[in-house]
Amino acid sequence: MSVAAPIKGIGIVSPKTHQVRSHGPFQLRRIHPGISLDQRDDAGFGGLGVIDHARLQPGLVVRMHEHRNDEIISYMRTGRMQHTDSAGRSEVISSDRLMVMNAGRGFHHEEKVLGDDQIEMLQIFVRPEAADLEPNVQFVALDEARRNDQWRLLTGPLGADAPTFVRQAVYLYDAYLPAGRSIDLPSKPSFDRWLYVFRGNIVAGEHKAGRHTALLFAGDGASPKVEASEDTDLVVFLVDRTARFSRGGTISG
Repeated sequence: MSVAAPIKGIGIVSPKTHQVRSHGPFQLRRIHPGISLDQRDDAGFGGLGVIDHARLQPGLVVRMHEHRNDEIISYMRTGRMQHTDSAGRSEVISSDRLMVMNAGRGFHHEEKVLGDDQIEMLQIFVRPEAADLEPNVQFVALDEARRNDQWRLLTGPLGADAPTFVRQAVYLYDAYLPAGRSIDLPSKPSFDRWLYVFRGNIVAGEHKAGRHTALLFAGDGASPKVEASEDTDLVVFLVDRTARFSRGGTISG
């Protein structure tokens, strides 16, 4: 585990730093959330390891494969996906149904795009606090109205007051801001913040950020109000970067 580099002012993760890949019906941007920080041999943001902003086309099937030591949040904004796994679960996930896989010592899953609509989603790979924990999978229904002009809590550490959990000191929120509306970032003592523009454009203090751009804010510093300059979808992670984590994950490490 590496030592967390401090955030100076407002940090930025530019889309230029993403690894952009396209394999026919599968396109993704692989985002390393701490790449703009001065951290030797670690482009993660504490326990937040990797984020894939993916587009999946109708008919795509990602065949059964294994993850180990990844806590995986599947956050979808458009489309529907059939999930099948080694625990015997078969569930449809969508913008109103969130899935979290706690892969632990090993978990297999398959994903299939349903219907004629493209999927656009984030697949978020969190580093667990320790390796080889018990595998688990969670599904929860979401109310879209609860993210309008406000932060909707989606995931938190095990034992937190959140509808799903990861085994790491990470909280995930989302929000929808119409053009001209503004919002303050959520905060918790000792937690740094990683704000991502899924769609739209924002202004935060002297900084402008468009689609696919992230802004980083230190937990012990003030953060400016975030204003949408067009209709905007946002996600924000609160991360205690001093918390221990395992880098043994299939992707999150």
